[in-house]
Amino acid sequence: MLAGLDIDTDAYAHHMIARAILANPGDLAAHWVWLPLFHYLQVPLVAVGGTMEHIRWANVVLAAALPCVLFAYVRATARSDEAQVPADATALAAALLAGACPIAMQMGTTAQIEPLFALVVLGFAIAFERRHYAAAIAMLGSAVLLRYEAWAILAVVAAILSVEQVRGAMGVRQERGAARAWMVVLVPGLLILAWAALRRPVDGRWFGFLRQTHEFAADALSDKSNGGGSTLARFLLYYPLSVPLRVLGGAVALAPFGVLRTWRQQGPRFVLVLSACLGFVSLSWAMRSSLGLDRHFVAVVPLYATFAAQGAAALADGAARTLTRNARLMRAQLAGRSIAYALTLAALVGLSVQLQVWMGFWRGSIARGWPERAALGEYLRSLPEDSRIFCDDATLEMTSRIDRRRFDRHWVDDPHTWDLVDDVARAEGAAYVATWRRKLLGHENTGKIVFVAGVDPAMPKETGVAVMRVEADSGRSER
Repeated sequence: MLAGLDIDTDAYAHHMIARAILANPGDLAAHWVWLPLFHYLQVPLVAVGGTMEHIRWANVVLAAALPCVLFAYVRATARSDEAQVPADATALAAALLAGACPIAMQMGTTAQIEPLFALVVLGFAIAFERRHYAAAIAMLGSAVLLRYEAWAILAVVAAILSVEQVRGAMGVRQERGAARAWMVVLVPGLLILAWAALRRPVDGRWFGFLRQTHEFAADALSDKSNGGGSTLARFLLYYPLSVPLRVLGGAVALAPFGVLRTWRQQGPRFVLVLSACLGFVSLSWAMRSSLGLDRHFVAVVPLYATFAAQGAAALADGAARTLTRNARLMRAQLAGRSIAYALTLAALVGLSVQLQVWMGFWRGSIARGWPERAALGEYLRSLPEDSRIFCDDATLEMTSRIDRRRFDRHWVDDPHTWDLVDDVARAEGAAYVATWRRKLLGHENTGKIVFVAGVDPAMPKETGVAVMRVEADSGRSER
């Protein structure tokens, strides 16, 4: 956090959208392919002068809250078996593994959406398992407007309630308030439909933003095909296995042993809700509808951390039962606890080393920052305070620390934008265009490039950032 600027470009885009909403609340296209709630939550902060740094500090709190909530829930639901591993120990292991996960720690230093979404999803999983439906409705209603993974949760919740209703119809005892539980599906579903209806005029079709998401991901990935069954299998295992190994290390080896124990103790609804996120990101990656980023796993971290903690306890119980049957050790309880603690400690030590390496790279990246963008921001601050700046890159806008109302955010590579630049130049005497140098190709006669930074000498017109000054008497303005 204190090492330097946030270097997550999507975080800047989210915050820029919040700034754009204040300028034009009716422009729903500003949300692009993203869901709207995270942007609207930032609007009051921006209105009172808040910045991305405030979002980052809020994320520090949210990231720290997640393992605390997980600890409280596992402690309340964990039970001791033959080895008598204390519930407190299992809960503490789950919380420490979740809190020390490198990708969760990293996202807690950014202004990204993941810490908030992960906490809301965990809260929903707990509320839904505990049958606290009012809280569950509020949290899932929020989640479906934060990230698409929550839509998969909604489908899983509907499936769970359907199965329970069928069981009730077949004579299996059904819980009280089963009809009220369907509000957990109805309310978030209506919120999704409401957002789709609002976006339909913007996108020209129902759920057009979903198609845009797939097209963006496909364009961004060089390999757009699954390339056969073996490759598809690798894609499907990417989030369940490859990413957990990268972000949780050896602790993943304990997870398979704790699945059934977590199912029994923390509850099937808890497991299925969090598994829905895992299934969604796996399927979307296999279908090339996402970029396969590690941060998409953050919401699943509490599930894997609980699996691993319960896995250590389950292995300890199994060892204690074996020792008791063979009468090789009278104090099986002590042996079981020792095994559980040793396994958990080994996992935490390995994760701590991994965390230091991971965060070391991240801190180094933040410290290096974006010198060319910082230099451009410093130049923009030297311009007259009444000058209008056309800028289509959120990182350039926000690293300048200039009043958001001085920026026009039309895309520079849109020909219509240059008509607007001309209009401003004629009305105010001059206008400035701050963007990537390559976007000014073909517009050199429009104005004068007055600043460049980060240019590769081998490709001076295609690299770096630049500022162009367009005056009222420029060639284009006269036409």
